[in-house]
Amino acid sequence: MSGEMPFGKSSILGKQFDGAAPQAAPGSKEKVPAYVTPEVMNRLRNAVVALQGLAVLDDDVEAPISLSAYVEAAIVEKLRRDERAHNSGNPFKQRRLKNLKSGPPSTKQ
Repeated sequence: MSGEMPFGKSSILGKQFDGAAPQAAPGSKEKVPAYVTPEVMNRLRNAVVALQGLAVLDDDVEAPISLSAYVEAAIVEKLRRDERAHNSGNPFKQRRLKNLKSGPPSTKQ
């Protein structure tokens, strides 16, 4: 492979960036290649629908506009916590030529 990424362009975890942060067009989005259990997925869908319903009844409830918006907000919140806890509140260093494993998590204990 001459300069090509080893994974499809929609796979953000497998991308290589040669030490530079990826540049994205404003407003663009990428699909997150992640696996969750059916129970977690069901709870996620239930939460989004419930929050949307509550927001109709109560102006103080901030409802996600979509499942994707809810997931992105959760990811950003977790990233900020990890950056504060493990990197003095700064974003983690841009990785270089490291492919991350994707696929279902290992069940080894």
